[in-house]
Amino acid sequence: MFQRLITKSILNKIKDYRHLDGWLSDQEALGLYHIARQLPGNAVMVEIGSWQGKSAYCLCKGLRSGKVYSIDPFNADACMDEDNIATYRDKKGDRDLLAQFKQNLDRLHVLDKVVIKQGYSYQFPQEFDKIHGLFIDGDHSIEGCRQDFELYAPKLISGGFLAFHDYYAHRDELGPTYVIKNLVTPSAGFTFYGQYDSLWIARKR
Repeated sequence: MFQRLITKSILNKIKDYRHLDGWLSDQEALGLYHIARQLPGNAVMVEIGSWQGKSAYCLCKGLRSGKVYSIDPFNADACMDEDNIATYRDKKGDRDLLAQFKQNLDRLHVLDKVVIKQGYSYQFPQEFDKIHGLFIDGDHSIEGCRQDFELYAPKLISGGFLAFHDYYAHRDELGPTYVIKNLVTPSAGFTFYGQYDSLWIARKR
């Protein structure tokens, strides 16, 4: 009963995420809030794949202090994820995704917690010495997701959180599922933390 009340309270706190376009369930939004809430002061939280700010908003609401670094080309480019190119472009339409991202987060009073890195994830790893939390939700191809993991996960501090969106145990063709099963789970460097719908979370040892 008490846990349900806490969950209800948190979901009420982040309820505005539901008004932003994107792909995130209540449980996934809750999971992102939880990991951000546990980060230390002046935390560096990196998200790869931002779309219009749905996940960034949840991370910002959880973060006590620090910044969310949102990496995205903001052009609906699915990179190597050829299966979803049409979906992203159709949803984008004629919109300026970067302008929409800024407008959404400014309206919800969290834009000051965000550092926007417009471009592709492979362009920015050298800008981070250490990362406290990493959310990978960009290129969903095996090659793209693996590249994101290999470029950024080594920068996670001990105890840092690693999260992937769209983990489905029966979908081995998806990048997140492949990387989790073949690179994260077999590694001695990570321990499973929890799963919120398709949001899969581990901690670095």
